[in-house]
Amino acid sequence: MTDTLFQPPHAQPLTGDESFLEATWRFIRNPVEGFGPLAYRQPIVTAKTFGQTLHVISDPVGMTDVLVRHADKFTKTAIDARILGPATKEGLLSVHGEQWKRQRKAVAPIFRKRHVESLAPLITDALSDFTARLDQRSRLDLSRAMADLTFDVLAKALLGGPKGLDRTRLKRATRAVVTGAGTLRPDDLLPWPRWVPRPMTPTGSGALRRLKRAADDLLAERAQNPDDDLVGLLIGADTLSPRERRDNLIGFFIAGHETTALTLTWALYLLGRHRPTAERVRNEVRQVCGTGDVRFDQLADLPFTQAIIDETMRLYPPAPLLNREPREVVNVLGRTLEPGHAVLLNNYVMHRTERLWDQPLLFDPDRFLRDPSLKAKGAPYMPFGAGPRICVGAAFATMEALMVLATLARDFDIRVDDNVYPRPLMTVTLRPEGGVPARLERVVE
Repeated sequence: MTDTLFQPPHAQPLTGDESFLEATWRFIRNPVEGFGPLAYRQPIVTAKTFGQTLHVISDPVGMTDVLVRHADKFTKTAIDARILGPATKEGLLSVHGEQWKRQRKAVAPIFRKRHVESLAPLITDALSDFTARLDQRSRLDLSRAMADLTFDVLAKALLGGPKGLDRTRLKRATRAVVTGAGTLRPDDLLPWPRWVPRPMTPTGSGALRRLKRAADDLLAERAQNPDDDLVGLLIGADTLSPRERRDNLIGFFIAGHETTALTLTWALYLLGRHRPTAERVRNEVRQVCGTGDVRFDQLADLPFTQAIIDETMRLYPPAPLLNREPREVVNVLGRTLEPGHAVLLNNYVMHRTERLWDQPLLFDPDRFLRDPSLKAKGAPYMPFGAGPRICVGAAFATMEALMVLATLARDFDIRVDDNVYPRPLMTVTLRPEGGVPARLERVVE
């Protein structure tokens, strides 16, 4: 590859000439491909769909209005309840109001800076085991490999590495639940009442039962053997009911490794396709960290490696779409949003619109070094959302992604063939369709 920037895979937008049925079908098959030119040009687009008013917001001012300034005037939509409810109905991902505030207060301590820093050596342990296995086989699918690695990090750092945990079965069950629940269906677009359950396939139902049993077993085991990890924190939270503890634990199974795994998958893909960038990362990490473990206190001195993570999450935000519904009349970007309206906060489009970014379709991590304000509050970069419901584990996820990327980019030559160009496909998260075949070969000096 040359030093020139390249354009990585991008969801093909609508042209604007499609019929309503065709556009709807495109949205169902892959939601990030269900938006046309207006969504990329205008801060807000309003349309009628299936008898409901829908507002699509792809602008930082509108996003901030909904998620920060008027956060108390919005709730998650019925479609969120239908998709996530079977797994996390009483957990942080799904609840609202005082119940959400009580739970957030209960789980927040484990993600405070001091505690997050103490988890870094456990990430190193999981990473060492992973790189040792890489020496035995260099060819892999980045999607599966990063899912395995981040699940091992989750087990060690947040679950305390409990004995008897069948990680393979738990990983498979978690992935099956995410894939089954997160795949949009035609009936999801109908304005069902919140209390109407969403039918699950036999495979999805079985996976969810296994996930619930695993969570119950972990909580029961930790009640007998207290520790200061996430499970122990949930056990010790007197303000949480048994159902709330279990549903929050399942939420961390799902969110605690899936989003970080995908960020690392896309980041390694980008480095594998652009060798000059990979070499810059390797040189930076060598200068700061030498050949030893990448430590927490060194991360702040890896600005270009951090910029790779930032640019990856701009191009491929783990949560590309967020849903909200007004609880009362609110004015946003000159539009009147009323109860019963649906509000779609479109991170994916906002991160790729020419109104807000210079050459937005190109992979250009230096943009975050040239202009640090791109990551300021109210900027058009919101990979973790914003406001009171911003991802509670964002600091841990960022630390993990940076440590893993720095280590792998320094120690391995990442090779991705030029014909590997995966389509971004949204379920709950944004995955590379078909995976990312790659070779990671240890660098020998």
